[in-house]
Amino acid sequence: MNIKKPKIAVVIVTYNGRKYISDCFNSLKKQTLPVSDIICVDNASRDETIEYLEKKFPESNLIKNKKNQGFAQANNQGIQMALQNNPDYVFLLNQDTICRKDCLEKLAEQAEKEKENIFAWQPLIFCWPQKDLIQTAGDKIHYLGFGFCGDYKKSVNQLSVIKNQLPDITYASGAAMFINASALKKVGFLDKDLFLYHEDLDLCLRARFLGYEIKLAPTAIIYHKYTEGIPKHRWYWSERNRLLTLLKFYKLPTLILIFPAWLFMEIGVWGFSLLTGWFHLKLKSYFTCLWQIPKTLIKRRKLQKMRKIKDRQLAEFLEAEFSFAGFDNPIIKKIVNPILGIYWKIVKKIIFW
Repeated sequence: MNIKKPKIAVVIVTYNGRKYISDCFNSLKKQTLPVSDIICVDNASRDETIEYLEKKFPESNLIKNKKNQGFAQANNQGIQMALQNNPDYVFLLNQDTICRKDCLEKLAEQAEKEKENIFAWQPLIFCWPQKDLIQTAGDKIHYLGFGFCGDYKKSVNQLSVIKNQLPDITYASGAAMFINASALKKVGFLDKDLFLYHEDLDLCLRARFLGYEIKLAPTAIIYHKYTEGIPKHRWYWSERNRLLTLLKFYKLPTLILIFPAWLFMEIGVWGFSLLTGWFHLKLKSYFTCLWQIPKTLIKRRKLQKMRKIKDRQLAEFLEAEFSFAGFDNPIIKKIVNPILGIYWKIVKKIIFW
């Protein structure tokens, strides 16, 4: 008896990724569950990425952007092409990842067991070359909008969720997000206006607002050549998109309640940006936020009408403290996190809407 194997389309966005793509694509070739389609969207790479793909991996469908469209829109281009062949799942994968040979088989196996009402699964993502340390076991969201890696640099022995099947996570990392194609059609694609960073957070929150769940598939393994530290351009996009995310998802009473904590945090970020040389980018993030507010309010109105969960339920997924990978600051540990943590404990008890 032949069991029908699910169709999986893999979408990879490349940008100056020549040093990564050989390991990534070769790991897909070795999968015990074959890939149905590989769609590669190149964001105007200036190295030899396109030439290498055309020569070594001609079987992949290559979209060549003439300019950098951003991570969100480039993934959307790949998703659109992928959905034309009616896959069961769309797997968004970073160019700097390596999949263990049974990764797709394990993802599909777990997804097929528990498919209903689940939007996406994230494999367990390990660091590279420190392959015994976790890069993320599901990303987390601070109540002020910061997204960060969950269980960063922990060992598997420290991860209690491994013992459970398909544990719930706040959101799946865009580095490796295995999405139910039928649910994706209902939730919609990534928000192209976010361009870079927070787009995975935004997509998964929208799915949650429509009643879907996000799960970790702990037996599916990926290695991520993750770079620690936060470059200046990332601060800009993260700060800009963090503010837009808060505006889009929270109800007005929640925004009013968190305003004192938000202002406290903003003052701290201003000071930090002055000391580390990206204050001009912080200012720029405000101006570009203002430019995006009309669009964001339209999205907010639509989302708030469709939402199936309350802020009280959303609050259960939000963190009181945050920890950025590769960013270890004693002021955050000893002052900022304790203050914000206490404030959130109080606020959570107030939120009933």
